[in-house]
Amino acid sequence: MFDVRWEEVPGSQETRERLLHELGRSDEELSGIEAGMLATLVAHETPWEDRLHAQAGSAGLLADLEGLDLEELDEGALVEVAAAAQRVASRAQQIQLRAAATLTAREPMNPQVLAEHTTGPAGVAGDCLALRLRCSKRQGHDLVRRGHQLSTYLTRTEEALAAGAIDLARAVAIADGVEHVPWQIALAVEDEVIERAPDRTPAQVRADVAAALIAVDPDEAHARAERRRHERRVSRPRAHPDGVASVRVEGPVGDVLALDLALDGAARAAKASGDARTLEQLRFDALTSLGHHALATGALETGALESGALETGALDTPTAPTPPAEQSGPNARWPVATRNGHRPSVHVTMSLEQLVPEPVEVRADPRCGNSTSHRPERTTGTPHEGATGRPPEGATDPGTPIPVGQVPVLEGYGPIDPATARALAAGGIWRRLVTDPLTGSPVDIGTTRYTPPTAMADRIRARDRTCVRPGCTHPASEAQLDHTTAYNHGGHTSDANLGALCTRDHLIKTHGHFTLTQPEPGIFEWATPTGHRYRRERDGTTTDLTPARNHRRHHEKRSDSHASDDDNPPF
Repeated sequence: MFDVRWEEVPGSQETRERLLHELGRSDEELSGIEAGMLATLVAHETPWEDRLHAQAGSAGLLADLEGLDLEELDEGALVEVAAAAQRVASRAQQIQLRAAATLTAREPMNPQVLAEHTTGPAGVAGDCLALRLRCSKRQGHDLVRRGHQLSTYLTRTEEALAAGAIDLARAVAIADGVEHVPWQIALAVEDEVIERAPDRTPAQVRADVAAALIAVDPDEAHARAERRRHERRVSRPRAHPDGVASVRVEGPVGDVLALDLALDGAARAAKASGDARTLEQLRFDALTSLGHHALATGALETGALESGALETGALDTPTAPTPPAEQSGPNARWPVATRNGHRPSVHVTMSLEQLVPEPVEVRADPRCGNSTSHRPERTTGTPHEGATGRPPEGATDPGTPIPVGQVPVLEGYGPIDPATARALAAGGIWRRLVTDPLTGSPVDIGTTRYTPPTAMADRIRARDRTCVRPGCTHPASEAQLDHTTAYNHGGHTSDANLGALCTRDHLIKTHGHFTLTQPEPGIFEWATPTGHRYRRERDGTTTDLTPARNHRRHHEKRSDSHASDDDNPPF
């Protein structure tokens, strides 16, 4: 059943030799049919987990796995099935990486004019893949970059991935670890770590790569650390379930450790003073209070230490990057910049039905003659309610359902529950965008601390919510308002011809041979240089419009005038 490399299966060679001895034959004396029958006998006498153990990822292995009755296998065999499935996945991921590397070498993926206008990726292969795979632009470009690395100089890593000896996480640990070094150093590092990689976890492989980089060239390792210091960053929020989000702080280890030590010290001091919160809660609250205070006061107050103070021993020396003169010093105040003409705020989009609380009926109380407030009882029961109308003990009342389209949305995060949305909309630094429950279109824009920008810009950003490239999550409040049909090509400045575009997607529309139309206000259709077409619906869903045909032939038939129809400012 299995196409097995029997010489690598534990005990299989001994089984084979025993069967040959019982037959009184040698390998050379076997016919093709007899060799096949012998392989069947060996397979029959070899445990399932041993049969799976030695097979590389392949279509044949996938077919074998699909034919298994998992309920009939013992525990050891099930573990080997899971490991075999991972080898199949590794093979598929190697093919995906090689396809991305091959794509990026094609001429249409490298428009020269785009390279002249961007400091980001000069090619558009990653952008095309991001649209097709429904992933972020960064993931698309990472796929292209890693594919190029593995197909050119990290070939031993590619071979290990294709065979299933390592999984994608370990291949990524190697590729990303040597991303910023010359290929000669990358080769030396790969030689140092690849042999042990199959027996190491992804975290261990990352540590092995870091150690090898230092060992191969200590001086260059220090120079790289200096360069990476300039790439320090705090990521934008990443959404998690149940109203939770996270950010990633990435920078010189001394600065990150200084933040960790300060938060830990403050949390332990508060705990020692009797604060009931946990240490983790106190660390979080201490850090996020900086943001709340800055949005409330209009300035971020810091000690203004420069990066790297911990390494240089300058923790007591307030040498800041130069803020405005009136705010310099050990207690610098960094003014919070305006955005679209007003101070930053958090947008909560919700329907009128969710903004207005459930109506309260006023009834006369016959016992005392007074009026009492009463919420209408729910008239619909649940399958689990007993004769009393109450759920049985231990059951949870799910509350009144609402249409999915009316679930409130918090900009920069995603869906939140109505009660939280109402609380945020009433807060001082939050901004509510109220929508019609039937159309989802903004009907009211409430503000608290600032005068809103022009009505049209506000409507467009409220409608689009994010950049209108399918799958892009860049907030519309931070995006450019682009004329879908360029202004200097006769495009109107109207709701039907404006859309929010982040800088990268504005560039690929203008200089990357991507075309964009807006058949209806708020609906955007994109065509890529590969011939694929996508529609971004009003709710952000991506619809594939590409007909079932040869995309390459379609691209080759594109006229030069259509392919070079680039917009120029004004947009």
